[in-house]
Amino acid sequence: MEFIVDKSLRDLGIESVVVGIAKHVNPNADLSSNFLKKKKEMEEWALNCNLEELLKSPVIQGYTDMLQRVGRSIKKNPPTVPALIRNIQHRGSLPHINSIIDIYNVEALHSLLAIGGHDFDKIEGNLEFTVSQKEDVFLPILSTEKHVSKTDYVYRDAKGVLAWLDVRDSEHYKFDDETQNAIFIIQGNANTSVEMRLDALERIRKDLIECMSNIEFSTYVIQTEE
Repeated sequence: MEFIVDKSLRDLGIESVVVGIAKHVNPNADLSSNFLKKKKEMEEWALNCNLEELLKSPVIQGYTDMLQRVGRSIKKNPPTVPALIRNIQHRGSLPHINSIIDIYNVEALHSLLAIGGHDFDKIEGNLEFTVSQKEDVFLPILSTEKHVSKTDYVYRDAKGVLAWLDVRDSEHYKFDDETQNAIFIIQGNANTSVEMRLDALERIRKDLIECMSNIEFSTYVIQTEE
């Protein structure tokens, strides 16, 4: 597999994409007591979070700026972490789906980064990060099909779109009980350094290893094409 970061993303402030690949994962592994404590702390933080203040943070503002630059409504398509926090506040807790998703959701709350998580073995061909440059369709997890405009930023493989506007991931590449290998993607924005994003992947790696001892984890930094 080759990673391609198209030069069209430069205009949105993306100079590189950071990727982590975890092999031999177990979605149903028991989470460590250390992680469960961290999860509870982040859940409490989210429940008491002032969303208006959060939206002023540089990381979230960077995502907001990108959405506005391509003409998408922030109200209809809020950045990932504010949307997750609203969900937690509505439910009264951080939803549990499986161990892999719990781990990267907690890291998203910690770092405020939009983190895409996908079943690595469901990807076909190369992975391209780009402004779509064509009309397309996309099926978000637990939702109905969405239209992708030429100006929307996405990443896609030979079959279709994995993630749309860094706010929704695809149903076709989601983790399930049979997932053995995972890929984590942090596109970031103009306000997120490579170091910051690699630190987030390192925390994900450590949390995975605590409950899945056979993990092999690799990280990659892919520069935007000239």
